Amino acid sequence: MFTILTRSQCNFCDSAKALLHSAGHRFNTINVQHKENAWVLQLMLKADLKTVPQVFKPSGEYIGGYTELSQLMMDNPE
Repeated sequence: MFTILTRSQCNFCDSAKALLHSAGHRFNTINVQHKENAWVLQLMLKADLKTVPQVFKPSGEYIGGYTELSQLMMDNPE
């Protein structure tokens, strides 16, 4: 299952979710604006990740943002 770090009212986040959904992939979202996920936001900042979405493969491998996810889906449409 893919994991997407997201926030509310984020067009690129919505597009990343729609892309995975249309390809038939399952995904989990973690909204960094929710109080219970504040620790994720702190990890992002420590890792110098300042934008969302941040997308991870089911293996845990970091993909990047929407642009990198889109490229991955074009290169590996399965």
